[in-house]
Amino acid sequence: MLMQGITYNTTMGLVVGLIMVMIPLFMRAVQASNGRTLAGFGWAFVFSGAFLGITGMHMTLTWPLEQIEGVFCCAVDNVTFGEPAAFYGILTLIAGFAILRAEDRADRGIRPMDLVATLRPILYVAAIGGFGLVLFGIAGLHFGQWRPPEVEPIARLLAGSMIEPLMVFFMYVFTGISAILSPFVFNNKIVSRVFIVITWLFGMAWVLLGLTLFYGHVGFFPYPFNNPDVMHP
Repeated sequence: MLMQGITYNTTMGLVVGLIMVMIPLFMRAVQASNGRTLAGFGWAFVFSGAFLGITGMHMTLTWPLEQIEGVFCCAVDNVTFGEPAAFYGILTLIAGFAILRAEDRADRGIRPMDLVATLRPILYVAAIGGFGLVLFGIAGLHFGQWRPPEVEPIARLLAGSMIEPLMVFFMYVFTGISAILSPFVFNNKIVSRVFIVITWLFGMAWVLLGLTLFYGHVGFFPYPFNNPDVMHP
């Protein structure tokens, strides 16, 4: 009998992409220096970080995950997806509150707003975690975790192909590289430009992957609902 694994990483993947896409937009807003508030970005990071952190923590602490026969990914999803989601979700949540607090103190004249000093220590933590993402990408490709499950409606189209494994590999590796570069974007224009391109491109890749799963994970089931001969729970 097939068992249903945890598939709510549908929205988790989308939120990962949204966070990454918002970062270059936030940087652009900061560089504009037109006096507009950054509170909207702060609250966006708080919401997205809270969602990703809570769901990632739950996935991390759910052991073992229920498996789906013939699917290679789910056995260690708590490690390869849950742990990074919890790590970067909580970090994004803290960064959001740090932005809000820094702007509030600047508005009240307590201290000039210094986002470099506010965010750089947080980005050092993100950079160390980025090395883990790179290793996850390599390990997932090496051990076959990124192979598309044949029971999922969209992914089954790529079964037996290296397209999806390589795509997920590059998404993990370049997301990790983006995190590694993040503390150095304040002082080097070349690093800043490379960071923006990588973060935007692979943020959009996570968004698009997440959107495909909004269809795919509805069909990622142990009981084929389109089969009238099967008893449904």
